[in-house]
Amino acid sequence: MFIDMHVHCAELGDLDKYRGRYILVCVSDDIDSSYTILKLSEKYDNVKPCIGIHPWVVHEFTVKSAKELLEKLGDRVRCLGEVGLDKKFKPETYNKQFEIFKLFVEYAREHDVILNLHAAGAWSEVFQIVYSRGIDKAYFHWYTGPLDLADQITSIGYFIGANPAFLIQEKHRVVLDSVNIDSVITESDAPYHYRGLNLMPELIEKTIAYLSGKKRLEPVMVEEIIYNNFIKLFK
Repeated sequence: MFIDMHVHCAELGDLDKYRGRYILVCVSDDIDSSYTILKLSEKYDNVKPCIGIHPWVVHEFTVKSAKELLEKLGDRVRCLGEVGLDKKFKPETYNKQFEIFKLFVEYAREHDVILNLHAAGAWSEVFQIVYSRGIDKAYFHWYTGPLDLADQITSIGYFIGANPAFLIQEKHRVVLDSVNIDSVITESDAPYHYRGLNLMPELIEKTIAYLSGKKRLEPVMVEEIIYNNFIKLFK
């Protein structure tokens, strides 16, 4: 069973082909897609829903609307995402991002749910926030931050995402080479086009194969370890 820990199912299209082979942890981009993802989870037993507001679009929403989202749907999910901060692509809205992200973090702390995190250009800031607030369950999507910070993240039990972007992105490949397999969960971020690479769940098999070679483990063992990592996070 393959794990896709970060996939935009509302945009992916036909999910039937992933039944039986993939567990899809489906993240939301905004309030409307949060409702869509929840409906998909009611239809597909292999879908784990995450609700949230992506840092790229938080400036379009109010703190009140984010609170209402959590009040209406929060008790029906075990994961908030895609949430976080972005200094790389959206530095101009950072203050608003921070305001709403703090709301999601506090909710996660109070209700013991998972944070599925976006932290481009703000890896240290996001880590410090979730760690200082006593968050137990956190997943750093498509990690490309410093290796010493990756060590801190994984040493306290948080997980790092392994994205097929390693095929063309050296800094992510370096991360995958460095981190312990017991702290990694695969993802696709589908459907996303990255520098000519069409990121889809099917590419997770390539990630498994790469990790197999680097960690000197049989592919079936890598698949099993990642599945167990997923279970630990969702226990």
